[in-house]
Amino acid sequence: MARFNRDSEGQVSAPVPVDVERGALVFFSETIGETNPIYVNPGAARAAGYPDVVAPATYAVVLDMAAAHETRRTGGTDILTRIGADMRRLLHGNEAYEYHGPIFAGDRVTLSTRVRGFSDAKGGKLEFAHLETTITHKERGPLVTVRRDLIHRLG
Repeated sequence: MARFNRDSEGQVSAPVPVDVERGALVFFSETIGETNPIYVNPGAARAAGYPDVVAPATYAVVLDMAAAHETRRTGGTDILTRIGADMRRLLHGNEAYEYHGPIFAGDRVTLSTRVRGFSDAKGGKLEFAHLETTITHKERGPLVTVRRDLIHRLG
């Protein structure tokens, strides 16, 4: 039975740069039903005082997936591999976002994930991997901190 690699606790992934592309951002905003024009219209975003289209709150998930893809594409070890996630047993647990600043189309952000730790529940039938991803902009600093729990069903 696969278990998380608990030796990965405390490890931090290498920083991965990701470009925030307007087309992908607007498509995502439209797909989730966002109606505020600052999320889909560059002119409306600029009129509201932003440099370009604003990323909706949940766009951090897309950036995280893009960083994992880029890591694998360039021969690195993504965080799921590092912790030994068994996709046949993996469930998504809690996820929390802490916002420090907005993300805009045209930004180049850097993502890095730290393995915060592991825990067990249900008499050993479940195990949790606790992860923290930071999305940072070179000039504006940290923009989003994502804390999430991944779950293995063991029993």
